[in-house]
Amino acid sequence: MAYTEYKFDKEAIKSLVAERAAALRANRGFSNLLAFGLGVVADRLNKDPRRYRDYGPYWWALKDAMKAGGYSLGDQTDPLVKRVYQGDSEAETLIMADEFRTEYLKTHMVYANQFQLDAGSADFYELFDADMEFPAA
Repeated sequence: MAYTEYKFDKEAIKSLVAERAAALRANRGFSNLLAFGLGVVADRLNKDPRRYRDYGPYWWALKDAMKAGGYSLGDQTDPLVKRVYQGDSEAETLIMADEFRTEYLKTHMVYANQFQLDAGSADFYELFDADMEFPAA
């Protein structure tokens, strides 16, 4: 698999990071986009852990960013998908995951977890994170 679908233009993501960081400073007075964004994701996942699926193939890199930010979500990963679906920084990964989520919510049923990562392929990638499907009580 080449994993060519759901990719974002790197320059567009860099611009979005700068734009969202500036908006956060202007509207909320916060200067740390990454910490704020990871907190938003954590709140979403605390309400419904299976919504990790909203982040599609960006989930694994986002999960690592969450872990680095102090959120313990388990150790399961998919290194092949993570390597392809991540930004040059954790902030870029956060924005990419959020952009994917926005499109996902427009085009998929909630909890959908199969994604066609290669254009023209009949194969689907199944996103499954046992850490999130069966969180410890």
